[in-house]
Amino acid sequence: MIRGITIVGDVMRPDGQGRPGGTDRPTTWLFNAVKRPVQCASRLPIEVITATGTAGIADMLDQSRSPELAALHWASVYQSLPQRDATADLLLRRLENQFCVGYELPPFLIRTLDRAGLPWIDIRLHPVRFLDDLLFAVRNSDPATQAALLQILVPESQAIVAAGLLEAMGQLVSDATVPSDTLIVIGQRPMDSSQIIEGHFFDAFRCSAEIAAICARHKAVVLKPHPQPDEPHSLLLVASAQPNLRGVIGDNLYRMLAMPQVSAVLTVNSSIAYEAGYFGKTVHALAPLPLRLTWRGDALDPAAYLSLDDQVLTPDFWRLVLAPYTAVTPADGMRLPPKPNRLRIALDSFWNFQQVDTDRIPRGA
Repeated sequence: MIRGITIVGDVMRPDGQGRPGGTDRPTTWLFNAVKRPVQCASRLPIEVITATGTAGIADMLDQSRSPELAALHWASVYQSLPQRDATADLLLRRLENQFCVGYELPPFLIRTLDRAGLPWIDIRLHPVRFLDDLLFAVRNSDPATQAALLQILVPESQAIVAAGLLEAMGQLVSDATVPSDTLIVIGQRPMDSSQIIEGHFFDAFRCSAEIAAICARHKAVVLKPHPQPDEPHSLLLVASAQPNLRGVIGDNLYRMLAMPQVSAVLTVNSSIAYEAGYFGKTVHALAPLPLRLTWRGDALDPAAYLSLDDQVLTPDFWRLVLAPYTAVTPADGMRLPPKPNRLRIALDSFWNFQQVDTDRIPRGA
């Protein structure tokens, strides 16, 4: 039995200045989004742990690393913390007898929770982001709960149909700005958790020959930087030296994926690696994709993330998730009325989707 529910994220992740708190804002967003349905479902207290809002965590991190080396330290402990780590001990004390709701739980914290026998659910944004609204990707520590959630998943046909409509609209109202057989090289944030490979951030210069070979298979190469104003990803730097480079594009990526002149994308492991296949594009990924996904009708895979819509925000969802650990209130069948872009608006995160939605139809490059 549990005594409460605690929301937590990757407290080891620094912000852009190397200070603690890199995931504090989205972790707090998740806390605010689910605290009321969780309380409707269980009546248990719910709290949030953040690096800057929980006593002791920020001080420990500041003492163990400098701002200049904080990102490298984060990468080195992302998979596994050293034994007898003070931060892990503090987290375990705070999470004792709690059900842990994670925002993008890092592998080290999942291992820590599993060793302690503490139940958890990891919630993150789904990488397929061109549907009428964002989806959640969810993974649970209890295999029986994971199996029960299979019954309420989103069907993959939603992504297939939505991609077809975007492709039809994109080709109807705009013309291609690139030649046939163009490869789009996708930039990512270089200091992102997806770029941590075996304790280090991905370095495209180490596979420059592979990148050159992929670029050479296509008639033209264009670069699509990440919209966040970070330093250029090493993949873009390597690709910028290719002889068939045609330049940098600022066009909407979904509109580009709608164009038949675009034949493929090259990425480290961006969400575009999940999305481009629905538009019939070849995907070249240089690193493992962060998540395995499960859709309605797929077999149970305990290590895969479930594709769920805003049912995650309903009390019935939390009744199902919490029932193995505490008494829950009776199911009421409540669902939020359908509303496009509900989660995009709530998160204030559109990834330029509005440029191809019906509110803003693109009519040129």
